[in-house]
Amino acid sequence: MNAKLIGCPSTKKEIEYLGSSLRIDCEFLDFNLHADPNKLRDELQKKIHENQHYDLIILTYSRCSDMIVGLASPAAPLLLPGTHDCISLLLGSDERRYKLADSNPGSYYFSPGWLDYGRNPYEEYQEYVGRFGEKDANYLIQTLYGQYNEAVFIDTCDFTNKDLYISKVKEIANFFGWRVSEVKGDLGLLKSLINGLITPAVIYVPPGKTVTLADIPGRSPCKPG
Repeated sequence: MNAKLIGCPSTKKEIEYLGSSLRIDCEFLDFNLHADPNKLRDELQKKIHENQHYDLIILTYSRCSDMIVGLASPAAPLLLPGTHDCISLLLGSDERRYKLADSNPGSYYFSPGWLDYGRNPYEEYQEYVGRFGEKDANYLIQTLYGQYNEAVFIDTCDFTNKDLYISKVKEIANFFGWRVSEVKGDLGLLKSLINGLITPAVIYVPPGKTVTLADIPGRSPCKPG
């Protein structure tokens, strides 16, 4: 089977680490598209249409602001994770994320891919200082992140530079006054997905069907701040 994977960079390192039993071509989209779910949906739909010659199209994008709702593939079936977001995917399930969130809803999670490609809260603060000044930047950042009290690093696989990621998490946490902790990732769901295995946590969308909200289980794992 020839498969095309259209992925979020937040999962790139883990996918490269796991490998796949399929003949798979991987393409990772610009992480900044997350800032506008409509643009991300349009780009995903464009890529899906461009890759209809594959036997299977795999997405590593999850519910993520409902941006996968409305996607459709005319000829090639779609596989996607039945999780709320990439954090749940790297933790193995929404259920595990819910349990962790119930223990401490003030946890903010960092994965290696998120640290490599995303804009972390401290970088966001620095951007706001440059645009609006320190006073307004402090107000904005507290509005966005004031409900958090812990930075949690998800240890997803064997990285030779893990210490660098931990150091970056500590730098962010020190600025916000958060404590730092670590949780072991679970790549079982991601492994099933990239190997084309249909499980209860992997969503199969047949050709011609449009993805609806009803296809994506779960609720937000995070309680309102």
